[in-house]
Amino acid sequence: MNQIHLKTDLNLLRVLAAIYRERQLNRAAVELSLTPSAISHALRRLREQFDDPLFVRHGRVLRPTALCDKLAPDVHELLMRMQGLIERGRHFHPKDTRRSFRLGIPEAIEPELFPRIFRHLKRLAPNARFESIAIPHAQLSDFLLNRQADLAIDVPLPLSSPVHQRPLYHEDFVVLGRQDNKELLTKARYLGAQHIAVSSRARGTVLEDYLLRELGIERRLAVRVQSYQTAGHLVAISGDYLTLPRRIAERLVTQFPVRLWEMPAEIQVATRLQMYWHDAHETDPALQWLSHQVHEILAN
Repeated sequence: MNQIHLKTDLNLLRVLAAIYRERQLNRAAVELSLTPSAISHALRRLREQFDDPLFVRHGRVLRPTALCDKLAPDVHELLMRMQGLIERGRHFHPKDTRRSFRLGIPEAIEPELFPRIFRHLKRLAPNARFESIAIPHAQLSDFLLNRQADLAIDVPLPLSSPVHQRPLYHEDFVVLGRQDNKELLTKARYLGAQHIAVSSRARGTVLEDYLLRELGIERRLAVRVQSYQTAGHLVAISGDYLTLPRRIAERLVTQFPVRLWEMPAEIQVATRLQMYWHDAHETDPALQWLSHQVHEILAN
């Protein structure tokens, strides 16, 4: 932490950390319950102390400089240690907290997960604020370390300490086709059909194809879209097949003229969802409470 000047006010470091998380002065002001002018004044002082712009405006967001990216982990570690000293011996009371909690949830499964999580947490912590954000897989560790997210929920990823993970539940895949398709879904029909893939990424293999390739199965993709809502509509008008997690499929069946098949017996695939957190926050009573509640909601 030798980059951080000993005379730097800890409140200024809180401002630095908040701007780094939010990438907007107004959002940082809301997080810290300060005025935008107070945040701007603090940023000017930080720039003077570090002799660096720290953030450069790019459109509506602020991008950190190289020095700011270098400082951020140390600033966060220092603030978390100070918070740990303050919280030591104190209890977290969810009904009284006004804290903001941010969960990383892939957009594709947000409609299935976040309403359940929000409804439960809001009942226990009525004054808290809850956010759901999407996190690129490659940045998950950084998001958790820098408190851009408190917890993350995603498919299994090759992450190790200081990021920890815990299984939540298994999810099997099913197939959607047009409602007027009355045929049985056999392996031959599945392999002979055209398929729809869903991914927020511009390129790369989607999860179900990784799973199918482990069984020696290659599909013929006709189209790739960004959301399951769009994919459900395409199934209804094209007759192409959509392979997807059961919970999402059960929602789409109520929204589009589509039908649900079980995967053919020879090519059944499943995945599981994991909960991720950073060990820098394991002593925070509020985040211990949050992780326990999310696990209780989704694992049971």
